[in-house]
Amino acid sequence: MHTSNPEIDFTDFRITRLNFSLNTAFSASSQQTQVHTEFKIRHELQETRLKVFLAIIFSDSPSQQTPFLLDIEGVAIFELQHPPSASALQSLVKQHCAASMFPYLRETIADITRRAGFPPLHIPQVDFARAFAQEPNPTGPESSHSLH
Repeated sequence: MHTSNPEIDFTDFRITRLNFSLNTAFSASSQQTQVHTEFKIRHELQETRLKVFLAIIFSDSPSQQTPFLLDIEGVAIFELQHPPSASALQSLVKQHCAASMFPYLRETIADITRRAGFPPLHIPQVDFARAFAQEPNPTGPESSHSLH
């Protein structure tokens, strides 16, 4: 997993939290349902070692119309050649780091939903640069996805 460019090395990724629960109140009478998806991102910087936490939370409305609830967080370690400025660090974390981590979380979500007996939930690709630039929520973009 060692990807690099002259400024940053992606050295490690781990799943740090995975909560999945079936919604026993769910009725399969509907062919399609919407699930709310929220992304949260935070980071810790110690000299040139950057630790980035990316969480994806799937929730539903109070009407309990989704077949499951899912909350997943991964942490990645990035080694930087030079500590960036505060503004450059925010951009790096929210764009490059989030985009580097997303495929690992996306794969895990597809696998856990498949193993739970559902069609794999393949989250669409996210343009983190655009999503975080347009999002009033400082922790990340929010969206909805259809479950079939």
